[in-house]
Amino acid sequence: MKKILVLIIILGGFNTMNSQNISEADSIQIVKKVDDWNKAWKIKDASLAAKWYSNDSDFTNAFGFSMIGKEAIEKYLTRVFKMDFVMAGDSEQTSLKLKRISENSILVISTISRKGQKLNDNSELGQRRTTHHRLFIKDDMWKISAHLISDARSINTSKH
Repeated sequence: MKKILVLIIILGGFNTMNSQNISEADSIQIVKKVDDWNKAWKIKDASLAAKWYSNDSDFTNAFGFSMIGKEAIEKYLTRVFKMDFVMAGDSEQTSLKLKRISENSILVISTISRKGQKLNDNSELGQRRTTHHRLFIKDDMWKISAHLISDARSINTSKH
């Protein structure tokens, strides 16, 4: 009986710890930072897109290109934003979820629907859906420590 009681107390504490609410202030700060990324894609501003990454952040895009650090991410996005075929079309965020991992870390999962993007031969890519997994870590402020983008495209597109 004593072992069961200890297990119940441990599991109860674990569930409480993992179901911590995210404060309104933290939610607002993080959502604004995700909004900056979305805005940056619309206006082709690599500095704004990279603004909230930590200096040692880990970034991997939907095509498997990886880089480490805010400076490398901004440099990469500067090149991407100059590619007319990539920047063709329009994006819309379709969902956003925040999940507390610990007191100082929050996982943000968002989905983006993009229409009108093209392939490098200027042919239509079809509708594209990307999912962004961002790990925000708070030291003095919330910054992106890791960002992984996955890609799902329309079944009407022959190239995936």
